[in-house]
Amino acid sequence: MYLNNYLSKYSNENDLSLIITSLANAAIEISKTIRNIKKVNNNFSTSKTLNQDGDVQKPLDITADEVLIDFLKKSPVSGYASEEQEGFIDFKNNYNFIVFADPLDGSSNIDVNVSIGTIFSIMNKNELALEKAFIQKGSNQKASGFFVYGPQTTLFITIGHGTALFALDELKNQFYLIKEKIIIPKSTSEFAINAAYQRFWNSATSKYIQNCQDGEEGPRKKNFGMRWVGSLVADASRIFIRGGIFLYPADNRKKYKEGRLRLTYEANPIAFLIEEAKGKATDGNESILNLEVREIHQRSPLIFGSSEEVLEFKKFY
Repeated sequence: MYLNNYLSKYSNENDLSLIITSLANAAIEISKTIRNIKKVNNNFSTSKTLNQDGDVQKPLDITADEVLIDFLKKSPVSGYASEEQEGFIDFKNNYNFIVFADPLDGSSNIDVNVSIGTIFSIMNKNELALEKAFIQKGSNQKASGFFVYGPQTTLFITIGHGTALFALDELKNQFYLIKEKIIIPKSTSEFAINAAYQRFWNSATSKYIQNCQDGEEGPRKKNFGMRWVGSLVADASRIFIRGGIFLYPADNRKKYKEGRLRLTYEANPIAFLIEEAKGKATDGNESILNLEVREIHQRSPLIFGSSEEVLEFKKFY
């Protein structure tokens, strides 16, 4: 089953289907671009800038953002917000949908050929002015997903009927269904966290990780393995396929006291996908999808994955 057939099966909103199709076509273009040796060389040689959020912005970050804008402005989308933009882009029309995106998640890994991707979230404007529409809770999402540019180009997507996995058929330039209803295993013996920041963790995170590291002799009574790619889409892909828990908590570094990842175009779309696959996503206290949004570039802690393990982590809060 190809993506267009899947959308016909599960969505009766033509505009939503058209937007997802546009995002898929944009992802195909981005996938080709990042495999272009001239573009990769340019990514190495060109001086880097900072985006609105203070992160290093590489040439391919900007290119991916431009590709998304080019496709979305021809779609039934009224506004667009991304990591690379200061605010949001008003497409000056009366359509009812808005789109959030991280155009090239994990772009710091481009130089070492690690999987990177595009994360997106689609919401109904709900008759709000765009300024208000872009600060709706994640629970208002109509669809979310992410593309992974790795050995295969894949798509994890939900439109509120479970989470599905597609892979790009490069001969036909279409995404083909691999698995229609992903269910994340409830329990796990793998965790993903950047242990280099251990000295900045709060006591809850430290105690949880220590219990995992204590293995069979500790309170968890089992051995854990640690996996950490440092690319959100790559780490999330692994968890959808075989379970696990991903942790990027708030810590004591000045810039990340409210978390590192962005709520609107990273945490919310991942959380929607995770919960549709029977997993859980939290900031440690609240469900990610219930968090109030104050502004587009708001940061948040993000802990997600196998439901039993996320609940175990929450005990420490």
